[in-house]
Amino acid sequence: MTIATAARRPTALVTGASRGIGKAIAVALARDGHDVAITARTVHEGTGVNPNTGGPLEGSLDTTARMIAEAGGHAVAIVLDLLDLDAIPGAWSAAVDGLGGRVDVLVNNAIYAGPGNECRFGEVDPTDVVKRVTGNLTAQLLLTRLAVQHMTANPPDGAGRRGTIVNITSHAGQATPPAPAGQGGWSLTYAATKAGFHRIADVLAVEYGTDGLRAVNVNPGFVSTERVLATETLAFVAARGVAPEPIGEAVVRILHDDTIPNGGYVHAPHYRADR
Repeated sequence: MTIATAARRPTALVTGASRGIGKAIAVALARDGHDVAITARTVHEGTGVNPNTGGPLEGSLDTTARMIAEAGGHAVAIVLDLLDLDAIPGAWSAAVDGLGGRVDVLVNNAIYAGPGNECRFGEVDPTDVVKRVTGNLTAQLLLTRLAVQHMTANPPDGAGRRGTIVNITSHAGQATPPAPAGQGGWSLTYAATKAGFHRIADVLAVEYGTDGLRAVNVNPGFVSTERVLATETLAFVAARGVAPEPIGEAVVRILHDDTIPNGGYVHAPHYRADR
C-alpha cells in the first residue's frame, strides 16, 4: 500500500459510499490519511429511498463527504448508478482527476439493491435478473478493468506496489442458503453474481501480481446497515449483524497487513476477533 508522504497523500475510490459499509470504509480511509472519492446515487440527505420498502433511507454523498473532510481527508463525490454502464468511464475519470491523477486503492462495495432478491428464482422478473447481474458483476468488472489499466501504469511505491483492489464479497457467493429467499435465505441471482464477483481478486493476482497490483476479497459478514435495519425481511441479518464502522476499520487494517496473500480472502469478523 502507498504510504502517505509530505508530497502526496494516498488515495482511494469507494463505491456505494452514501451509507452502510461503503460509508464506513470511506471514513476509515480518511482517518488513515487517504483522500477519498466516493460514488452513490443519493446525493442529498433526505432523498434516499429504501428499495425494499419504498420508505425513506438515511445517508447521502453529502454526508459521507462531510465526514471524510472532518476526518482530515479530501472528498470527491461522484454520482453513479451501477446500472448505467456508459457512466462508468466518466465516473472513473472524475475520481482520478479529483484525486490528483492517481488512485491507489479501489474498493468495490456497491451492489444493485432492488426487487427480486426476496423471492424464489422461478418467481423473479427477468428484468430484475438482468439488473442484478449488471449491478453486481458487470459494472464491477468494467470499473475494475479501468482500475487495472490505471494502477499498472502507476509508479511503484517503496514496497513495489502500484495499486490495491478490495472487493467486498458475500457469504452468499460461497454457501448454500439455509432457507428460501425471503425466509431467511438469499436469492439465486444474488448468489450467482456474488460467486462470480468473488473470483475477481484471485485471477487479478495471477495476471497482475508481478506488475505490482494487489487484490483481496473481504467478506464483511452480517452487517446492520441502514437498509437492513429498515427492512423487515432482512431481520435475520440485523439480528446477527455488527455496525458498519468496525468493518471499515478492518478494511484499513487489511490494507496494511502484508501477511494476507495477494488474491486472498479475509472474513472480516474473524479477522477482527483475531487481532
